[in-house]
Amino acid sequence: MKFNWNAIWDSKWFYRVLALLLAVGLFAYVNAEHYSNTRQSANNDSTITATSKRTLSVPLQLNADTDKYFITGYPSKVKVAIEGSNSLVTVTSNTQNFRVIANLKGLGVGKHKVTLKQEGLNKGLTYSIKPKTITVNIQDRQTKTMPIQVKYNKDSIAPGYSVGTPKLGAATAEITGAKGEIDRVYQVVASVVLKRNTTSSVNQTVMLQALDEKGNTVNVVTSPETVNVHLPVSLPSKQVDLALTQSGKATKGYSYDLSSKTGQVTLYGSKETLAKLDTLALKVDVTGITRTTTKEIRIGDAQPNLVASDPTTVKVTITVTATDDAKSASSSASSSASSSSDQD
Repeated sequence: MKFNWNAIWDSKWFYRVLALLLAVGLFAYVNAEHYSNTRQSANNDSTITATSKRTLSVPLQLNADTDKYFITGYPSKVKVAIEGSNSLVTVTSNTQNFRVIANLKGLGVGKHKVTLKQEGLNKGLTYSIKPKTITVNIQDRQTKTMPIQVKYNKDSIAPGYSVGTPKLGAATAEITGAKGEIDRVYQVVASVVLKRNTTSSVNQTVMLQALDEKGNTVNVVTSPETVNVHLPVSLPSKQVDLALTQSGKATKGYSYDLSSKTGQVTLYGSKETLAKLDTLALKVDVTGITRTTTKEIRIGDAQPNLVASDPTTVKVTITVTATDDAKSASSSASSSASSSSDQD
């Protein structure tokens, strides 16, 4: 049987069914697009309206007459917990375009409990400040000028070395604080830290400290906060005459004359050691010497308490002279030798 395609194309029902199928397909397509757009819009709205929390560390600002009063007892920073939309929380965290204030205006001397407040925080955020309140101590402000004292560990200086007068970038410092604290200050010190066995001058920038009579730190502000200290460390020296003295056992029949081209030496050591020396007695051993000899003698052997000397050694000439006894002994020896030769 042959299929008649012409009859189908000419049939009205064919076109009716085809139109129905196209309508159903178009309906399905339109609804799918609408569903996709609705879902995407819902996701965007969800992103915008989602909330988050974050805790920020914020500097605490005082609203007070700091020219008249000195205030203690407050933290330098406080915690602020914020909550709101993601975007708003992120912007606020990055910019921190608000401040936390302790309003002390109108408060006099004494201790006061103050509630902290914020200014500039976006109204779309909820927040809480920790701590909510602080206790501050308000006292009359006072300023005093004091000399700066230099402190260092003397045991760190190498033996024999001495420390000169320190030189400071500033001779005095201003201390500012509550009157009661200022009255406690006994001295303002710059403590220089030295290495063990320090032998050279030291330059340091040192933090100043205000101390009471027991050496405890006092809660005041120093100006300047630091000072440059030059601590001169040197080895004391002294130039003295050289005195040569004979020592040891002299050979019988000989006399000795001691001389040196070095008449003075420079000695280095502690001030106490040098104070006891006006001349340096150098002992020269003549034991067994029967003819003119030159010896090199270490100065350190003569004075062990010295750190150093210039020069370190001295050449001493020992000029030997035969006495009459030595000559007689020499003649007798010669005569004996001659007699022995004649007998032979």
